[in-house]
Amino acid sequence: MLPSWCDDTIVISRPKKVNSRGSLIDDWSNPTQTTVNGCSVQPSSTSLSMDGRVLGITDSWTAYLPSGTDVKEGDRVTFNGQTFVINGAPEPRHSPMGRISGIQLNLKRWSG
Repeated sequence: MLPSWCDDTIVISRPKKVNSRGSLIDDWSNPTQTTVNGCSVQPSSTSLSMDGRVLGITDSWTAYLPSGTDVKEGDRVTFNGQTFVINGAPEPRHSPMGRISGIQLNLKRWSG
């Protein structure tokens, strides 16, 4: 269980799978959305990309979700009106007593 001060709310979006030429692909036109309360979302880093043609910004955030939250690689997370991709796999975090106390997500957003 996460501490009581974890009071952020996120929305997890999961694409539907559709068959395209014999392969299952993600269809983001009408994703399934789940609201999750009791989270903590914190900024972790930001970087500027400039190669002479493109100026872009990458924001990285870390989200802590209650244990048992249905979240998978490939899902997207919306927080404060910004949509992030999950960078890597959701990671369970354990309390010092050995129980799973939450799930950590590394989030990334690029704009430019």
